[in-house]
Amino acid sequence: MLYIYKLQPRNQNHYNMNCPICDYKELGDALNCPSCNADLSVFLALDAVEESMQKQRKRTILFIILFFIALMACFAIYMLFTSGPDKANDEKLLACTAELQLVKAENQDLQTSLATAEEENKKLMEVKEEKAKNEPITHVIKDGESLYVIAREHLGNGDLWPKIAADNGIENPDIIITGNELIINK
Repeated sequence: MLYIYKLQPRNQNHYNMNCPICDYKELGDALNCPSCNADLSVFLALDAVEESMQKQRKRTILFIILFFIALMACFAIYMLFTSGPDKANDEKLLACTAELQLVKAENQDLQTSLATAEEENKKLMEVKEEKAKNEPITHVIKDGESLYVIAREHLGNGDLWPKIAADNGIENPDIIITGNELIINK
């Protein structure tokens, strides 16, 4: 059995989502962040893939449980009716065996679908990581921040503040204006 998943956000009301790049709030129904212009469709797709994988796991567990229930039912029927050779018992055993084969086939289909979904998730995560590495970050200066603090936060080292100053044409690093945007290239 092949399942086709429609990629949509886990939370249909994604209006409450914050931008994962710049943490901008109140995204509304935008597919791009108004602050950093990040494409949010990848994150929504990742949410949808994650949700479909969770559903797939639940289905797999359910079918495994059903498989064991069917197996136990077949065993119980066999034990109840083994008083002698009986054509009805043989027919029941054949029916249980056929049902068991169907459950096994469905279980195999689910495992294949799960493997496909995991591979898609892996590819999406790679795309997300690559995109995050290559795109510059837009940072809105907050009250009390310095270029040193911003460099430490985004570049991992506060001593790289001259790079941010140079990239943004800041001549005096002691004078930065709250609310202005800085472009940070990694």
